Amino acid sequence: MKDMMGIVMADNSELRLNELTEMRSVQALPFGGRYRLIDFILSNMVNSGIINVGVATNINYSSLMDHLGSGAPWDLNRKIYGLFMLPPYVRGGAGGISTGSVDQLYGVLTFLRRSRQQYVLLASGRTVCNMTFDDALKQHIEKDADITVIYHDAKEKSEQLSRSNVYEVDEEGRVTGMESEPRYPKTTLQGMGTFIIERLKLIALIEDAYARGSHDFVRDILMTAVGTLKVYGYEYKGFAGIVDSVKSYYENNMKMLDLDVRKEIFSGKNKIYTKVKDQVPTQYGKTASVSDSLIADGCVIEGTVENSIIFRGVHIGKGAVVKNSIVMQNSVIEENCDIENVIIDKECTLRQAKRLVGQPNYPVILPKRTLL
Repeated sequence: MKDMMGIVMADNSELRLNELTEMRSVQALPFGGRYRLIDFILSNMVNSGIINVGVATNINYSSLMDHLGSGAPWDLNRKIYGLFMLPPYVRGGAGGISTGSVDQLYGVLTFLRRSRQQYVLLASGRTVCNMTFDDALKQHIEKDADITVIYHDAKEKSEQLSRSNVYEVDEEGRVTGMESEPRYPKTTLQGMGTFIIERLKLIALIEDAYARGSHDFVRDILMTAVGTLKVYGYEYKGFAGIVDSVKSYYENNMKMLDLDVRKEIFSGKNKIYTKVKDQVPTQYGKTASVSDSLIADGCVIEGTVENSIIFRGVHIGKGAVVKNSIVMQNSVIEENCDIENVIIDKECTLRQAKRLVGQPNYPVILPKRTLL
């Protein structure tokens, strides 16, 4: 699929992730024990044959840059094309960094113009899935579509649907209606934040929207296009975990403990790639007890871990109990701590006998480098 390029929109606007994204973009969020959210869309692009990828940044993107580096883990460290970090654009007269997706896209117009691929895959990079885009592009060409939106059927109406783009699609696959963050969604066809559009058409739409003072790609371009252009939907029928809040981040991590979901995401024909960090195997002490959990390399486990995801380099002391929780890199949980329904960010330390208990719907967050 060398006739399609990729643009990842690394933006935190209108997301509800609290302390987790104060110092990082949502695409840089650690996920599933050893990955970052952006790994999924980059791997999906590379597995689809896309070799020209730009990451449009906005704020708090230093950790994202550190993770991506030259793009070598995704085979994107190339002499021709490859991975490009695209810095934020300052809108003239606004007095600050761009505030909307139209501004972000306007800031990468030079990159779009210099590229030679006919089509663009535009993605938010916040969806956990393992898919290729060959069939979606094939349908886009066959339907002679102006824009193809990729969606999945959420099956039931939920709180998350009210934070999403929701589509109405007819029998031929054409999008006949669209709602953005509807309070009472009409359907369960949830957008995955991924679109296919011809490169020159995208440039024209961005220039027009920017000239009119528009800021948002979905509200100001896509919703108008549904009534004036040929917008088609492509349904993805595999697992799709969309991260747009603390609750969805927690729930989608916990879904990785399901063997069937884990096999679909990580053990299929197409691999999910990430930055490699060589560490020693995890050590389990005589007092360790682990059940239904994902444990990354380099950990020392001496306590009890149940139904949890433990990232690299974590130390869990004797007598400590960790249940239904996410513990990120290089954190230390000392002896006799009691942790349940908690998200512990990187490099935190919980001293002896501390107790933190949240609720599955409202997990407690311990910000990065907290000493408690």
